[in-house]
Amino acid sequence: MRFRTAIANVSLLTKIIRALSALAKTCVIQLSQEQLRFIVPGHESATGVQVWSQVKTGTLFEGYRIESNMNNEIWVEVNLDALHRVLKSADTAVGDGKSEAFLSDAEVTLKLGKNNSQPIWSFGVRGYTATRKQMCITHEINVKILSARRQQELEEPLCPQPDIHVILPNLLDLRNVVARMGHLGDDMEVSANHEGKLELSVKGGAVNLATTWKELRLPSVNGESSFSEVTPPPAPPDSQMFSTTVTVKGLLRFLTSHCISQDAIMCICENHCVITYVYIGPIEDAEGVLTFYIPGKDKGN
Repeated sequence: MRFRTAIANVSLLTKIIRALSALAKTCVIQLSQEQLRFIVPGHESATGVQVWSQVKTGTLFEGYRIESNMNNEIWVEVNLDALHRVLKSADTAVGDGKSEAFLSDAEVTLKLGKNNSQPIWSFGVRGYTATRKQMCITHEINVKILSARRQQELEEPLCPQPDIHVILPNLLDLRNVVARMGHLGDDMEVSANHEGKLELSVKGGAVNLATTWKELRLPSVNGESSFSEVTPPPAPPDSQMFSTTVTVKGLLRFLTSHCISQDAIMCICENHCVITYVYIGPIEDAEGVLTFYIPGKDKGN
C-alpha cells in the first residue's frame, strides 16, 4: 500500500477540511486514481448532517501516485482538527508572502507511512526563507486505515426525489441571515417554489420572523426517462411552496462551506431533508462537489 503526492492547491484543501471540521471530529477520505471522496457519516456529526463529497485528484494534487491491493484505493480516517492545523501551517508557508512564515518556491508533499505500527500521514514543506536559506518542515498525523468491512458499512443516505431545486444566494450572506434569525429559535423552516422563491422562517415565543429571496435561478434537472405504465400526477403550480424544518445549528454548520465556494444548489425533500451541493468551480464545469444532507425534523417535535 503506497500513497505519495504533491499538494498543488493547499489553500483549497485547507478550506475543505475547515468546513468539514465544523461538522465532526473525524472524516473518512477515500483515495483512488481519479478522485477523492470526503465522507462524514451521520453518527460522527453532532447535528446529524452528513457529507458525501468528491473532488478530482488533479484539482488538489500533482505527481499523484497510489497503489493498493484493493483496486488501487485507500480509505483513511483522519482527525479533522489535527489535519486542519497542519494544512493551515502549510498554507501560510506557501501563501501570499505577507506572513513571516512564508517560504518562496515552496512545495508541500504528502505521503502515507508508518511510525512503528501506527499508520501516519507525513507532510513535508520545502522552500526558501527571505535570505534564500533552504528550509524543510515535517508534520505527521496519525491516521486509521479502514478495513473492507468498515468501508461497506458506510452508505450514502437514501432520500426521496427532491420536490424543488434552487440555486442559492451568496452563501456568506445567507449564513449571516441564518445566524441573526437563529437567535429567535433552534429550528428553521426552509421553503422554496418553482418561481425562484426561497423563504427561511423561525418562530420564537410571540415573534415569527421570515426572510424571503425572489427570482432565484432554478437549475436544469434531468427528469426520469424510464417507461412507466403509471400516469404521473399533474405538476403542482409553480407558486406551491415545498418545506422542511431543520435545526439552525445544522444549517449553520453547512454554511461554513462558504469559505470553499459561493456556488451551491439546494434541494428540498418535503418534510424529510434538505440536500445542498457546494461546487468547486462553476456549476456547469465543476472540479468537485460537496454534498451535505441536512435531516428534517418531525413537525411534532
